[in-house]
Amino acid sequence: MHQEVYIDIVFAANLLMDYILLRLTGIVLRRKNSRRRCLAAAAVGALFACLNLYVRPGKTGVLTIVLRVVCAVFMIWIAYEIQDVKHMTGAALFFFGMTFLTGGFWMAVSENRRVTAVFFLSCAAVTYGGLSLMICLMEQIKESREHIYPVALKYHGQLQETYGLYDTGNRLCDTVTGAPVSVADPEILRSLLGEELTDRLLHLKERPEEIESTEIADLKPHYLSFQTVGREVQLILAVTLEDLCIQIPGERIHVSGPVFALSSEPFALGKEYKVILNSRLLH
Repeated sequence: MHQEVYIDIVFAANLLMDYILLRLTGIVLRRKNSRRRCLAAAAVGALFACLNLYVRPGKTGVLTIVLRVVCAVFMIWIAYEIQDVKHMTGAALFFFGMTFLTGGFWMAVSENRRVTAVFFLSCAAVTYGGLSLMICLMEQIKESREHIYPVALKYHGQLQETYGLYDTGNRLCDTVTGAPVSVADPEILRSLLGEELTDRLLHLKERPEEIESTEIADLKPHYLSFQTVGREVQLILAVTLEDLCIQIPGERIHVSGPVFALSSEPFALGKEYKVILNSRLLH
């Protein structure tokens, strides 16, 4: 079967796609890049694709794969000058992964269809836009999880482990002691203090005489003014526990006598964490 291949089209197509993939790799790596360097790296990849046309299929399969890997690494080095093996490996894996995805997409849309210049450029734009959107969503998910840390609350020998969100917007302070105040889901207190004691705390406003109880007095319950975005100022119950342990990368932070405000509404931030850490606790 005879098939005509125009080398200039092969070069142009690979130049554009390699440039797109290199730019997206830079976004993921959060590396500042030069468009000229990316274009030069893409030209190397396009040249390799053209030279690969002259290799007889089935004769040097393993060698071709090795050369593709070397070419991709060289392209990434030209574009971003990555020196360490770890980051280069991650960049190369991402580059090959995106190549695989875009290759499958292009095969699907171009099957039984004549590829014109307009069609090619449209697919390139869709590829870039779609991958950029996917990367943006992944980055948002990653950023939302970056400040979630394992935490442990301790009181009278009882320990309750959960996850806490480090919230730079939480600057709530105890008006009595000036201590930073974190926010906790009452369900965490139920596990730590027990059902009965937690219920007595939550209904302290209706039964203020309960504050004379030794069990409740040890928690130093009091009310703080609290306001969230779009809501009026409200009073929220705060208690003091014995210890709070926050496990951040490479360090374990202990806070003696941490103050927690008990959320009076269903915890609005989902199931990933049950504590909102005060911004002052990690600084």
